[in-house]
Amino acid sequence: MQQLIQLIEKEKLGNQLVSQHTLIIDEKQTVHGALFLVKTVRKTFKIMVPAPFHDVLLKEKTTLSQLVKHPEAMLLS
Repeated sequence: MQQLIQLIEKEKLGNQLVSQHTLIIDEKQTVHGALFLVKTVRKTFKIMVPAPFHDVLLKEKTTLSQLVKHPEAMLLS
């Protein structure tokens, strides 16, 4: 995750708002969190934030810096 934070700072993407996400919902319609897509010049990264922490990120205008520094955010490979 630290490398992603450095890459976002290097490319000056920190103030960019998070625009792409999808909810993680099972067959019983239970929401388990959200998957956020972070695009850099080289690659698209997937960051998962579990429920109920994802609600705050979706309701507010969240920047990429806030997302990657969130204590519950997990970088998926």
